[in-house]
Amino acid sequence: MSDDAEAVAEVAAMSTLFTPWVVRLAVTYRLPDLVAGGCAGVAELAARSGTDPDALRRVLRHLVDLGLFTREGPDRVGLTARGRVLCGDHPAQLARFLDQANPWAERTDRAVPGLLESVRTGASAWPSVFGRPFWDDLAADAEFAKAFDEVMAVHAAVFGPAVARRWDWSGVTRLVDVGGGTGLVLAEVLRHHPHLRGVLVDLPGTAARARAALDASGVGDRAEVVGGSFFDPLPPGGDAYLLSNIIHDWADADGERILRRCAEAAGPGGVVLLAERVIDGGGDRAARAAVSRRDMAMLLLMGARERDEAEFRALGAAAGLRLTTTVPLLPEQGVHLLAFTAD
Repeated sequence: MSDDAEAVAEVAAMSTLFTPWVVRLAVTYRLPDLVAGGCAGVAELAARSGTDPDALRRVLRHLVDLGLFTREGPDRVGLTARGRVLCGDHPAQLARFLDQANPWAERTDRAVPGLLESVRTGASAWPSVFGRPFWDDLAADAEFAKAFDEVMAVHAAVFGPAVARRWDWSGVTRLVDVGGGTGLVLAEVLRHHPHLRGVLVDLPGTAARARAALDASGVGDRAEVVGGSFFDPLPPGGDAYLLSNIIHDWADADGERILRRCAEAAGPGGVVLLAERVIDGGGDRAARAAVSRRDMAMLLLMGARERDEAEFRALGAAAGLRLTTTVPLLPEQGVHLLAFTAD
């Protein structure tokens, strides 16, 4: 094959829409879970997944070519190590982001063609696709909001251990987790550092779920939960204010407002910590690509953005905060902890 023909084949494989949808189809119909559970025959797989046998056979052929399944004989398949990451019980929880029965996955995937509009306008395409802005849609749809909380919990389960272990918490006695979701990050920090007490701030519905989660984690006696918005005044008196995976959800004007509330609550010399993906924040090509994909998602969904270190520094300065330290948390994913001091 000539160099040009090879390039054509590679770009064609890169740009086809069938591969991502076949992978989503496999997850939605629970094919990896069924095969992992011993269901290997195409006829049985079709019966148990509620699919047409001939159509499923054709899809499985592509899944074999992708290296997710193996051909084990006439009309029989197996699951590769790569394919196992699509099982519902895999620790990475990738299936949750692909399952079209999940309101979060289904709705965000449906929004992706709106990227054409977002790149033309520089704004979120969510209102054009769904009739109202992302955050209004979330507030109006309980099932979508629940799915959103569950997805954020997956991120928190990844961020939490790194935040707990890779920052020196010895000088902190009261930590305020701003936009703390269902409490997984705060619970992880409190479990690892028994001297700490915590305050979690989030919208009332999410805060109620956080209360139960913190109690279940065994740290409820050291945690206070406050229902409220991070656009409003925050509980004062914290030694540190933590925002995990929050600021990237907002454009600069709103991000500045959130950080200013943190600076006001922290007071002069107070500490504000951001756990965020950083563009070009080290790591390998895969990490940079992951941050780039997330950056496009933020544009499409919310008109927001991922940022590089200079952009975080400038955003903090506009809110009265000075960037003092950047600590790698999960460099393979481009995630860092940025420490700011209130002026």
